Amino acid sequence: MTNYSFKNYIKELLILSIPIFLGNIGQMLISLGDVYIAGHYSTNVLASISVASAIFMSFIIPGIGLCSAITPVLSNYRGKKIATRRYFGISVLYSLILSLIFFILLNLCIPFIQNIGLNEKILTDVIIYLKISSFSVFGIFLFSCLREFLQSLEIVLFPNILMLVAVIVNLVLNYVFVFGYSFIPELGTSGLAIASLIVRVLLSLVLFIYCLNFLKHNTFIQTLIYVKDLFLVGAPIAGAMFIEFLGFNIVAVLLGRFEPVYSAAHNIIISITSLSYMIPFSISSALSVKTGYSNGCKNLSDIKMYSLTGLFLILFYALITISIYLIFSQDILKIFTKDENLIQVGVSIIFLVASFTLFDGIQAVCMGILKGLKQTKQMLVIMILSYLFISIPIGIVLAYKFNLLLRGFWIGLSLGLFFASVASSILLYFHYNKLKRVYSN
Repeated sequence: MTNYSFKNYIKELLILSIPIFLGNIGQMLISLGDVYIAGHYSTNVLASISVASAIFMSFIIPGIGLCSAITPVLSNYRGKKIATRRYFGISVLYSLILSLIFFILLNLCIPFIQNIGLNEKILTDVIIYLKISSFSVFGIFLFSCLREFLQSLEIVLFPNILMLVAVIVNLVLNYVFVFGYSFIPELGTSGLAIASLIVRVLLSLVLFIYCLNFLKHNTFIQTLIYVKDLFLVGAPIAGAMFIEFLGFNIVAVLLGRFEPVYSAAHNIIISITSLSYMIPFSISSALSVKTGYSNGCKNLSDIKMYSLTGLFLILFYALITISIYLIFSQDILKIFTKDENLIQVGVSIIFLVASFTLFDGIQAVCMGILKGLKQTKQMLVIMILSYLFISIPIGIVLAYKFNLLLRGFWIGLSLGLFFASVASSILLYFHYNKLKRVYSN
């Protein structure tokens, strides 16, 4: 049992989660950089990459979910005193196999894009962007697997600082390839895809070089057991991430039937909440490492303390975030738009957004702990029930039948996340009691 004070647990979680937070912010800024350059180049190009990115991410998110299993699996191994560095080569091979599978799937689907009814003004650009971006799948998955591998060893500073550096590189390359510079011609949409491809490949190569030292520990002992563990833990995570992604996209599509102001308000709110979610998500990632290690050690006291510490941090953060939302709602919305009608629509749902933020933070903490304890099948069930059986159906009924429009959908989202936070908390409580019985035997 670790003889730590509550302050020590807070310090450990923050030391681990802050670099992860910086890396997550870097990922968001890279996407925003694409939007910024595209928006300054052409409205059609902006529309093209918006559609193309949504399609592309539909393939990337499940793969990222499968990669993310590396952290909890290896953290548990490390807690059991199993040498985890020897799994480096297998993890790299795992990323390459995933890359090849999703590369093939994406390219098989690209020919069907022309049959989904896209506007002719953007159709060609969407297809071009996807064809070029499909090659970046290899860089994305390799970087993700390497980052997860390092994270399981609590090495989080370098890969996440690297992501921040990539923000500047991506912005420069986007400008050069989109608008043209010197001997490089103006490439428009193709330029955005090429810039992203170069950045993703560079990220993965630099991180791979950083990790080369692990090769001397590499063996292929118990390869099948490790890969089986990755799939059993990762497949439900991939499913849960995809369901969440699908849920928000369904709402966005359904809002397209109303006045554009509601879709615009929804997009702004999602941008704001996505940014604020980076802190709960980072703490959740840190918790999966710490509880995974503690689970491997069979240290129930540390599992409990890390869980309570994570919950305390999230509630404290949620209190600050909700206060900012409620007090400065108009000022925040004015950052994104000057349209008074749009601002008022956004302000009208700010209380629901605040509630959503609280429940989302609680479920993020619980999900991070459950991931560390390798209870990922239950995570998938909760997310399916939350989004597909609560959020979306209730949102549709309230929006269409009761004419609550945007407010109706956000009531649905808030109720779904409320269910997820309660269900995951109850699941965690019962699993904790189960572990208490198992560890005592």
